[in-house]
Amino acid sequence: MKTKAFILLLSFTLLSITETWAQKSSKDDIKAKVAHVVERLDEAFKLEKDKKSTIEGIFTDFYSEQQKLKNNIQRPASGLAQGLASQDFQSVRKKNEALIAEREKQLKKELTEDQYKKWKGEIEPSLHKRK
Repeated sequence: MKTKAFILLLSFTLLSITETWAQKSSKDDIKAKVAHVVERLDEAFKLEKDKKSTIEGIFTDFYSEQQKLKNNIQRPASGLAQGLASQDFQSVRKKNEALIAEREKQLKKELTEDQYKKWKGEIEPSLHKRK
């Protein structure tokens, strides 16, 4: 009986540690992405401190919501067949497009027309290049 309880406790502890590590890892990934984008925009436009902070918030929200969407898709399938089986590709794509549209709407408010054109024409496409 003690052995079963110990194994159960050990399993629960390992699962908790793994979950915490995964969440920390995705938060670090989001921070790195945001820092990279803001750095690129700052290099191009020499952003003021308050504008830089606002843009940082826009991208933090955007990447956080994308991560939530990604986590929902990649949830391991269980007996209830969660994950991709519960969402079709088109609905996920539409949700992602809505996130992008909201980000673009907010960026249009923060950037001048010329800055926004440069963002769409040069900076954003360079962020999508494969490493």
